[in-house]
Amino acid sequence: MTEAPPPGWYDEPGGDRASLRWWDGRAWTSVTRERAPSEVLPDGPARDGREPGGRAPDVLDSGPRPRPATDRRSLLLAGAAVVALVALVVAVLPGRGGDSDRLAEQRPGPTTVLPSAPAPAPTTATPVSGRISDRVARLSYDVLPGQWREWDRDSFDGLRSTLGYYRITQQNAPNNQTYWANVNSGPVERLTAGPDLPSTARRLVSTLAGRYYPDHTRSAVVEEKLTVDGAPAALLRYRAVFDPTSAVGYSASTEQIVVLVVDVGQDTPSALYVSLPDTVRDLWPAIDPLLAGVRIVR
Repeated sequence: MTEAPPPGWYDEPGGDRASLRWWDGRAWTSVTRERAPSEVLPDGPARDGREPGGRAPDVLDSGPRPRPATDRRSLLLAGAAVVALVALVVAVLPGRGGDSDRLAEQRPGPTTVLPSAPAPAPTTATPVSGRISDRVARLSYDVLPGQWREWDRDSFDGLRSTLGYYRITQQNAPNNQTYWANVNSGPVERLTAGPDLPSTARRLVSTLAGRYYPDHTRSAVVEEKLTVDGAPAALLRYRAVFDPTSAVGYSASTEQIVVLVVDVGQDTPSALYVSLPDTVRDLWPAIDPLLAGVRIVR
């Protein structure tokens, strides 16, 4: 499971320590600015630039909330980015000619207010243990053994909201991403829901597979109808075997993926989504007890 770092000002990937460059969440832009006095780095070797600013991606403290209509980034970070960009556009020097796309700060004057350095995203994770109760999806389930953090990122595509927990398993995955193991729940989006529970499970799996994983094939596929706490449900479970070419740079080569769709009596079913790469292979035997312990919140 991967996600790119959030938009923001980062160290120049080329090693210029006097300026910062804007990362839009997907790629480097042409927008740069000089460092503020509070941002001057101590003397030392330049950073390697493998990720924006050469640092590990920030953990987004977005909390469980419905997925924004535009993308999965934190609304708080997006709003801060807009404010920072507006402040910088106001400060563009006139008459730059061919350099008009490069943002510059005005020299300090009586009425000039320089933009302050953007505050870093929160990095303190909230640990979880015991049991998760998702009252929006009306599902409860156990927290797997080990150290996990409460879900603090945006909702997955295919789910209207997301709750649960995750653990970062690779900090520097390809394309400036982090990779994690996760157990999550949420109501299925109306556009993803099918005419019955098995088709809904298949459609949700296809949405997740196409959005969050390297190219892969499916093995050990299990599809079945079952009952969860007295309610109809459908299970789709398989092992994703990553294409070696597409997965270059990833520490995992396979992953156990589970989608359990349950009719909880709402307008759309709810889903439990489990994604455990082989870097946490020791947790694979815990999937069956996890599924057996799922209950409906009434």
